[in-house]
Amino acid sequence: MRNTKNKTKLKIRFYFMSLWLLFLLVSILAAKKPETISSKTIIEIIILSIKANVLTIASFLLSVVSFVLTIVTKYEFNGVSNPPYKIIEIKNENYEYLTFLSTCIIPLACIDLKKINGVTVLIILLIVIGAIFVKMNLYYGNPTLALLGYKIYRVKLQGLDSSDGTIIITKNKLTKDKLIKWIPLDENVWFAKEIK
Repeated sequence: MRNTKNKTKLKIRFYFMSLWLLFLLVSILAAKKPETISSKTIIEIIILSIKANVLTIASFLLSVVSFVLTIVTKYEFNGVSNPPYKIIEIKNENYEYLTFLSTCIIPLACIDLKKINGVTVLIILLIVIGAIFVKMNLYYGNPTLALLGYKIYRVKLQGLDSSDGTIIITKNKLTKDKLIKWIPLDENVWFAKEIK
């Protein structure tokens, strides 16, 4: 049970990490000037600007947090003790990024973030899409992960029987015969690193 919870947390983390660019874009799109700033003190202007840009500030902070999570995830491999596996077959699966971009990110860019109902719709959509992606193991296909240097491979591993192969998310350029250490995100989706 605990292992399942840990895997779910990792999946949610990967989904959240993959949204850093969307959060950054939302912070730019939602930015606005306060309505009245004439004859105000600097402190009053700052307070009015903060009130007018709550969504911008929150989105920017979420972007920073999701980016920091990518750095934390990178260093979590130091304590990995799973037995290494050797790649015997490998196939590039990076086209998954384009599928996610066309079906999820582009439609979200059309939402009017100047209105509260647009913001509400965006939040609901992100939660629903996240739930679907985590449940169906599609969280790894977000193109913003590609911008962070992550690659997707479908591999067959020596000593592991998996008819459909295993999906590997990694920052390394993997090839046949390389050894990997890994953290399971699910039975057939692993976060992996090349052993050099």
